[in-house]
Amino acid sequence: MVKRLAVGDPARIGRYRLLGELGSGGMGRVLLGVGPDGRLVAIKQVHQHLVTEEDFLPRFRREVQTSAKVSGAFTAAVVDFDTESESPWLASLFVPGVPLGKAVQEYGPCTTAEVRMLAVGLATALQAIHGAGLVHRDLKPANVILAEDGPRVIDFGIARAVEGRSELTHTGSIIGSPAYMSPEQAQSLPLTPASDIFSLGSVLAMAAGGSSPFAGASMPHTLYNIAHTEPDLSGLPPEVAELVRPCLAKDPQERPTPAELLDFLGPLPPPHRPWSARVHREINDQAVEVAALLADPEATQIVGATPTPSAAQHVADIEQRLQALVEIQRATNLRRRRKRALTAVSAVVLLVAGVITATAVFSGGEDTPVRETANPLVGLNLTKLRSIDLCAAVEQPLVSSVGEWTKKPSSSQWGTCAAQAGEYQFDFDIKRIDGYRDNGAKAAGASVLEDVAGAQDGCGRALLPAAMERQFGIAVRVRGGDTDKRCGIADEAAAQLVSRIAQGAPQLPNSRISLAKHDPCALVDSIVVRLNIGEKVRGEPDLLHTCKWSSVGPTTVSFERSKILVPTEKPIPFDLGGGNFVFLDEAELGSPACVRRGQYRQIDNSDAEVVTVQVENPSVNEHPEFRCAAAQTVLQNIMENLPRVNG
Repeated sequence: MVKRLAVGDPARIGRYRLLGELGSGGMGRVLLGVGPDGRLVAIKQVHQHLVTEEDFLPRFRREVQTSAKVSGAFTAAVVDFDTESESPWLASLFVPGVPLGKAVQEYGPCTTAEVRMLAVGLATALQAIHGAGLVHRDLKPANVILAEDGPRVIDFGIARAVEGRSELTHTGSIIGSPAYMSPEQAQSLPLTPASDIFSLGSVLAMAAGGSSPFAGASMPHTLYNIAHTEPDLSGLPPEVAELVRPCLAKDPQERPTPAELLDFLGPLPPPHRPWSARVHREINDQAVEVAALLADPEATQIVGATPTPSAAQHVADIEQRLQALVEIQRATNLRRRRKRALTAVSAVVLLVAGVITATAVFSGGEDTPVRETANPLVGLNLTKLRSIDLCAAVEQPLVSSVGEWTKKPSSSQWGTCAAQAGEYQFDFDIKRIDGYRDNGAKAAGASVLEDVAGAQDGCGRALLPAAMERQFGIAVRVRGGDTDKRCGIADEAAAQLVSRIAQGAPQLPNSRISLAKHDPCALVDSIVVRLNIGEKVRGEPDLLHTCKWSSVGPTTVSFERSKILVPTEKPIPFDLGGGNFVFLDEAELGSPACVRRGQYRQIDNSDAEVVTVQVENPSVNEHPEFRCAAAQTVLQNIMENLPRVNG
């Protein structure tokens, strides 16, 4: 409900005519306004007593300016602000909708389909917020709006403006909502973006179960539960519990990133009224109420105001938001998905791919299960594949007919392994499988594809995880030995590998802190891509731990194990202006590419985990320093976005 303005309230703030009050909180009032272009905004006006506090205004200015950089399909973007007025304010796009907490309280918990929509929307929003250098700090049900076409996250980055100051932080008070805080917040420790992931898990658990998984009889009890006890997920559907459990890890480094969550969830089917009928009815009622306020004859007329968007415009807006989501999730090559997998996604709302055990067909209001052996690799999305230790999976021989390993499994890089048994050489690789053909063969329910592109070099098979984009799988190649027996051996090796991975795919050593688990495409901020790689260029997974952006020339980011980096001198300085310098060596002056490398984590006395950025741009051949400046900037951006590790 929108409250009418009281006597004495201003009629305008900045260039916005005020229509009413949406609510108020510890930081200020929230007012509904309309701009000269007819656009509706929610204006947060700061309480006067905060303005007088030491250091508040500088902090508020910084946070608001950073918040204005956030844009995304599932955020209510900051469109205007004035931090210098007597009563500072900021304006965000107003989106008619119902706060998540209110919807759950009045209409009951969300369905698994609604939770999945929430999870994708909130993870996408956090990706945009974190990409702008912000931590939300107060992600809670009241700050999640259920809009007509999906969720919106509001109030990002503002909590920090009052942190450490004002009556809000005096003894007994805290910044944030206790039931949805992270353990770091509950214990007043430094915060990272991982704090928001913990809050996201709590919000999703509340949406599905009706209350915070850490709710106690008092605020201290709740904070104690957050810091020291395991979440109560007993009342959640298994699919939801599977999703939120890793988000609620006490150790921030064990929580997934927004990109990993999106990778895990996969693309959404097209949304059509994603919430319950009662929620959509309330959204419509709110839109009618706002329209009545706009039509109030006592209100000041706005010269040149544009009318409320038409239904066609609204549909176009939804389509744009869907496209943005698809791009963020990097759901590439969707046309190449098998028709059966697409039908399953549209017929059954998937929450977490790992819990699907059969395909269901709905008819006549009853569920008729199709009796099919479940794919045991169904949960292996690209995020999980990155952390598999293939050599550990094949430590014991796979094919009894060729005997023990005569050369033990070994690997020089993640996602690969080589071994030998007698005259037969085995190569295992997690890679793109574009050159493989699906002939319908299966092993224990998993699809086994045949290699047609590399048939001259041994016999190859690939295991296809059903929850994956088609382009990546686990490949087995057998070379040497009896030519007529290779494919039979490859089939047996693939079947054994399915069985072993189904029992629990072994993880790389220290996978929790390893660079291997990260998606290189997701670690470069969009603004860095735009300024250093190209406009409207999207990164594509090239290899398992490589991302490539194809513009004038390719830019490639690779994560790998290598020898510890030894600093090399680059004696030729170039002044790019504004105090920015880049250093090159003579070889780079004549090279068509520039490479910059950064060490993420030392593994032992000789090896380390390394980020490599290579930029090729023939359009700047006369100025190779520009290539190296771009490589340097991309590398720095990745290193800043990676979580801190010791060692």
